[in-house]
Amino acid sequence: MSGLNKFIYVGLVISQLLTLAAYVVVTAGAALLQKKANTLTLFDTQEGIDKYTPVYKEVFTVTTYIIAYPQQPQYQFQYQWWIIQFELFVFLLTAACTVFPSIIKRMRPVALTFIASALVLVMDNINAIFFLLRNETAKAVFDDYRIATAQAGLIMVGVANGLTIFFLGSYDAEESHAMPNVHVTSDGATKV
Repeated sequence: MSGLNKFIYVGLVISQLLTLAAYVVVTAGAALLQKKANTLTLFDTQEGIDKYTPVYKEVFTVTTYIIAYPQQPQYQFQYQWWIIQFELFVFLLTAACTVFPSIIKRMRPVALTFIASALVLVMDNINAIFFLLRNETAKAVFDDYRIATAQAGLIMVGVANGLTIFFLGSYDAEESHAMPNVHVTSDGATKV
C-alpha cells in the first residue's frame, strides 16, 4: 500500500470515528427534543388547543421538513428519527468497509450511493433545525439547548459524511491489493 493510500485509509478511519461521535450527539439531541414533545401540555385543554395550535403549526410549517402535529406532538420528530436510523444503516455499511478494507472494491459504489443520499437528508434537516433555532416560539416551547444539541449533531454528521465520501471515494482498492515486484515467468514460476 502506497503512502497516499495509507493516508487516505487513516482519513477514512478518522471520518468513521467522527461519524460515530456525531451519531451519538444527534441521537441525544433528537431524544431531548422528543422528550420535550412527549411532555408538552399546550394541548391538554380545549383552550390550549384553540390558543396554541395556529402558532405551533406556523412554527413548523416554515421549516418545510418538520410537519406540525399539534394534538399529537409525540409524532413531531418522526422524520428526524427515520433519518437517524438511515444514518445508522449507512454508518454500519461504511464502517464495515473501514474494518474490512478488502471489501471496499465491491462495496464502495453501494456505500457511496447511500451516504450521498444520507448527506442530502442531513443537509435538509440542518436547514430545518436552523429555522427552529431562529424562532423564539420554537425555542420557548422546545428549549434552545435541545434544538442546538440536535443541530450540532446534524452538522457533525454532515461533516463526517462529507469526509467519508472523500476518503472512501479516493481509496484505491486496486492498489491496496496489488503485489509489486511479483512476476510470473513464461514457465509459470513466480519470482519476487
